[in-house]
Amino acid sequence: MSELSNNIANENSAVRERGSSAAREYERVINTFNKVLSFKEKVRLASELRISELDGHLKLNLDKLITLDRNIEIYDSNILKIKKNLEDLLAEEVSVKEKYSRLLQGEQSGVAIDSVDVSDVKLSGIEPSIENLIQQRHHYLDNLSSSFQILDNDLKILNSLQSEMITSKSEIFEKKEIALEQKAGLMKNGSSLREEMESLESHLEISVKEEEVLTLEYAQLINKVESCIVIGEDIDRVLFASLTVFDEKVDL
Repeated sequence: MSELSNNIANENSAVRERGSSAAREYERVINTFNKVLSFKEKVRLASELRISELDGHLKLNLDKLITLDRNIEIYDSNILKIKKNLEDLLAEEVSVKEKYSRLLQGEQSGVAIDSVDVSDVKLSGIEPSIENLIQQRHHYLDNLSSSFQILDNDLKILNSLQSEMITSKSEIFEKKEIALEQKAGLMKNGSSLREEMESLESHLEISVKEEEVLTLEYAQLINKVESCIVIGEDIDRVLFASLTVFDEKVDL
């Protein structure tokens, strides 16, 4: 074998090996870029979806908080109204009890006594009869009993109203406590949602920057490879002719 043939044989083998090695390395780099960029895309899309979900949860959480705050304000307002009504009922109860006490002490204020005036009878020179006195006593006792009955009814009504209001006040306090517990839970949940959202947004920002850098580097690499794979017309004719001969021999 001539020296020229020996040299070309070595060069042929070496360049083919280099070409195969370069192709394998290029394929490895391409596959790596594709896998990483595909992963980055999935991370970005998943993060954006989760951030959107968290935003919806936060808005719903805020709506619930607004509703609870409104309810708590209503509870506080109703408690104040009941407190004022109880104070008014207590003042009315004190007034009724004072009237009751005066009647018990013999005061006839507010009690209608339908009887003959004894002074008028004496002036006329007529002594009141026993029947007249008994009749006056009956009228007096009837009117007194009626007055006590009225006061008794007033006190019962006041007591019933006070009991109802105290019960309502207790129920409102219970509802307010439940609302405050729910509010605390919503605030804690909102804080947790915001923390997760801020963490996701921070990681997403970093991931997107890395994706941008990788995409740019990948594009530059492809541009370099594409610009290098340029074959002259003469070489192209030689390659085409050689391939034609090769195919014909393979067919044979």
